[in-house]
Amino acid sequence: MPTHYASSELLIFLVALWTARALWQQNMGHGSLGTLLFGTAAALGAIKFGLGVKHESFIALHQFASQFGGLVGLMLFTDQFITSSNIMEKWVLRHRGVAALVALVAFAFPYARVPLFLIWSLGLILLCATSTPQNALAAPIKAAMAAIMLLNVLVLRQAAWLTPAVSWHVFHIVVAVWLLAICALLTGPRAHVVD
Repeated sequence: MPTHYASSELLIFLVALWTARALWQQNMGHGSLGTLLFGTAAALGAIKFGLGVKHESFIALHQFASQFGGLVGLMLFTDQFITSSNIMEKWVLRHRGVAALVALVAFAFPYARVPLFLIWSLGLILLCATSTPQNALAAPIKAAMAAIMLLNVLVLRQAAWLTPAVSWHVFHIVVAVWLLAICALLTGPRAHVVD
């Protein structure tokens, strides 16, 4: 592939660094780590395409970071939303147990990673729409922001109606937008909670 494929990977990497820092400053370590997993996959992609690396082990590492790292990153985002929600506290340990089990399945069975990512994405959308009272945005807006990645995977990734290069770059640009949306959902605007 031409080196220009590295540019949109680099965009994700830069956005991931910015959002990870923003989340870390808000004491949202799981959200920050989830963002860094997406950024790591993008950094590997930028190296692969930018430097023309064709070694099979590096290509496999990039694929692993993209698929498995992306799934774990999504799980970390979900965990951050649950721990940040004052109505979801009892679900923290349950979610972590299920997430650990699912991560083991995804590690052992690579073909399960994309379906599990799609399922977890649906859960994140539902969580953002119904159980994030700390965020003052309307539920449909929160759901739409959380759904950006799911729609991206289903509609834009390898879209037949786009050229491969355009599909590649649009997909990666939308990933970067989704990371910004997740950061915005986690950090504000805050709702006024009355005790």
